[in-house]
Parts: sequence; C-alpha cells; structure tokens
Amino acid sequence: MAVTDRPKFQTTGIMVHVVIALLPGLGVSAWFLGPKMLLVVLISILVAVATEAIGTRSVLTLRDGSAVVTGMLIGLCLPPSVAIWVPIVASVSAITLGKLLFGGLGKNLFNPAMVGYALVLIAFPMQLVYLDGLTGATALDVLKHHERESLDQLVNHPAFGLVGSKHFEWMNLAFLVGGLYLVLLRIVPWLIPLSVLLGIAVPALVFFPLGDAMHSFGSPWFHLFAGGTMLTAFFIATDPVTSPSTKLPQIMYGFFVGSVAFFIRCFGTWADGFAFAILLANAFLPLLEPKKVALDK
Repeated sequence: MAVTDRPKFQTTGIMVHVVIALLPGLGVSAWFLGPKMLLVVLISILVAVATEAIGTRSVLTLRDGSAVVTGMLIGLCLPPSVAIWVPIVASVSAITLGKLLFGGLGKNLFNPAMVGYALVLIAFPMQLVYLDGLTGATALDVLKHHERESLDQLVNHPAFGLVGSKHFEWMNLAFLVGGLYLVLLRIVPWLIPLSVLLGIAVPALVFFPLGDAMHSFGSPWFHLFAGGTMLTAFFIATDPVTSPSTKLPQIMYGFFVGSVAFFIRCFGTWADGFAFAILLANAFLPLLEPKKVALDK
C-alpha cells in the first residue's frame, strides 16, 4: 500500500524543514565537540553547493536546497578534528559520484551524502576512525577493541555516558527531537525511522545476554544512543529518493539498515556501520520496490 497521506511539500520547502530539524543536533554537536564542528559543516555545504553549480553549469539547480542538505549531513558525519581537505573530498565525491553521475536529483540510486562519507572513511581511515562523528568512536571503539573487559567494567570508562556514548547520547537526543519534528510534519514516513531503531535494538536485545568477559555487545539503549543512530534513522535512511515509498518495503528497508549496522558494530572492522548499511540497502531498493525505481527513471 502506497504512503499517500503526506502533504505535498515542494522540494525546496522539504529541504528547508530538514535543515531546521538538523539545527538542534548541530548545536549540541558543536557544544560538546567544539566550535570547529561548525567550520567543518560550513565547508562541506559550500563545497557541495559549488560542486553542483559547476557540475550542472547552472545555479538554478541549487534552488531545491538538496546540495545544502547533502553538505550538512556530510559535515555532521565528520569529526571536528578532521583535516580540512577531508570534507572537501567528501562533498565533491558526494555530488559528482553520488548524484550528478546518475543524472541529478531524483535519479540517484545511492544516498549522495553516504557515498561521499563512505569514500573518505575507506580512503582515509586514520582521519576518521577514532574520532568519527557518525560512529561515536569513543564508546563504540572501546566496546569493540577492549574485549577482555566485561560491560560492567567498560561502563566505568570515561567514553560511556548515562545510557549511550558520552556526549553522543545528547547529540542523538537532539537529532531525535529534530526527527520527530519532520515526522509530525509528515515530511518523513514514521515507519522508516521506527524500523531502523527496531533493527538495531532487537538484535542488541538478543545478543546482549550472550556477552561475556571476552566480548561485550552492548545493550539496546546503548546502541540507540551511541554513534549516529538517530541521525541515520530520521535524516539519512528517510531520503525520499533512495528509500521505499510503500509500507512493507519501508519496514524491511529500515530493519535491514539497523540490523546491518548492529552486526558491523559488533563484528565488523569499523566501529559503526550505518554508512555501509545505508548503501547496501540502497542497492537492494530495486528488489524491494521495483515500481518506484521504474517511476524514478
């Protein structure tokens, strides 16, 4: 059944509301991670906008605001300690490889922001892996690389907060508030973020009791409020171009994203796996909802 009860916002209006919804998370991130976070986000936005203008040879395509949102998401995924050229590479790659290469807005198969972010994550891991804004590398890296300690011992580590990763739990709460704002406006379908959150919480609930002194998996609350969980669930997984528009595929898509991220967190190389989970889910979209892909073309 198609989701048809959402109001008919113009693309520019949608992007304006998305930017507004991201501001609480941006403010809290800058408060805890430092004001340089704002510089990284600003550079990412400016480079994304400039790349789109140069690539399309027109400023008219900038009016929809999608390049601004792409740059903003990339900046929020990167740590403030990152070298300035990293957001430049990420934003150029996002717009060119993730968007323009497919023919522009509405024709791309993969989420542009995640294309750019995943590229720099793979190419320059030492720039991002330990202080990764999307992964919350503090607590998630501690959980992954200190397997000889029990979770009871690990929670006393300064990287851990009240329920999640220190500082990142408040950032996640801010993105949750912004995400609920978009849900209330019916700009994003509630099924996708709910399914993402269930996708990471359910396997965490199953594996948490299986942890021992050699390996701790983390509780559901920890995984919900560590790393980029809320940012991904409400702002990245809900991208209307690269996510399903009907209910059952939305549930399958969201649960896939959350569960893949959980297993990458616990068993993969990277501290978090949301970028790769999103790109994998994007690749499976033609199987989940072939009619949508056909219509987009």
